[in-house]
Amino acid sequence: MNKLREGRADDIRPCIRCNQLCTGNAFFGKAIGCAVNPEVGYEAERIITPTDNPKNIAVIGAGPAGLEFARVAGLRGHTVTVYDKEERVGGVLLPAATPEFKRELFKMIGWWERQIAMIENVTIELNHEVKPGGPELEGSDVIVVATGSHPFVPSSIEGAENGVDVLAFHKGAEIGKRVIVCGGSLSGADSALELAQDGHEVTIVGMADEVARDMLMLNRTSLLRVLDQHDVKILAGTTVKAIRTDGITAETAEGTVELDADTVVTAFGLKPATELGESLGAQVLTVGDCVAPRKVGDAVNDAYALAFEL
Repeated sequence: MNKLREGRADDIRPCIRCNQLCTGNAFFGKAIGCAVNPEVGYEAERIITPTDNPKNIAVIGAGPAGLEFARVAGLRGHTVTVYDKEERVGGVLLPAATPEFKRELFKMIGWWERQIAMIENVTIELNHEVKPGGPELEGSDVIVVATGSHPFVPSSIEGAENGVDVLAFHKGAEIGKRVIVCGGSLSGADSALELAQDGHEVTIVGMADEVARDMLMLNRTSLLRVLDQHDVKILAGTTVKAIRTDGITAETAEGTVELDADTVVTAFGLKPATELGESLGAQVLTVGDCVAPRKVGDAVNDAYALAFEL
């Protein structure tokens, strides 16, 4: 309320409606937290104060983990430079949070931009790819790698090059009318909904018995209802064997099936982008999806805790 009275509505941290650590934790009898405000539940302990030992810190990656680390480390008095090879901050959130039903998640990017802009000792260098031995790392007391993750396609699937990666779809890759989304996780289901809302005929093909099993039950119920409203077909218990230019070959309990499509979107999951961290050696700190791909709240909370302890 104080921020509203002072005319600082833009400084209010957006709720991303994930229910992950608030409603979700309460449902399972756990202490309440927040995916984007790591101080919730720790109000008496997590009070950001100036450090007695300010350091020069290089952060590689301007996704949720890199941005949150930079914000907290900067408030503590460290001199922080964030490097990212893209032209905008946000990491995977930037393309993935564009649909209307993810507008709150997208607003978090702007919130980080505004908060960091007010911290004089934090600088963001975009269009700047850091390589091992790069001069930007010289003189850094601490190097934090927050390089995120890479799309993953099982090596057993033939013709993977014929598919369109889910991130490429979010970045604007051309998609045909009839679409098969390979992968029934949250990423695949969300993408299927976005495609269906845009007028595509969509089928989700997932190996598990249920779609979006990695999603909080309360959110999953709503997602499944909306997918049904948009006539998204779901083929669970189906294993993709090959991706063709005109569809897929898959294995079901009844045998092999051929499914036709104009575009096949692959959303099998992610693997951590460990290459840069490994090449820099043991002196670096890693945070976010480059440690293990998880949800936004995990990256943000881990990054806060890491910066708070420096």
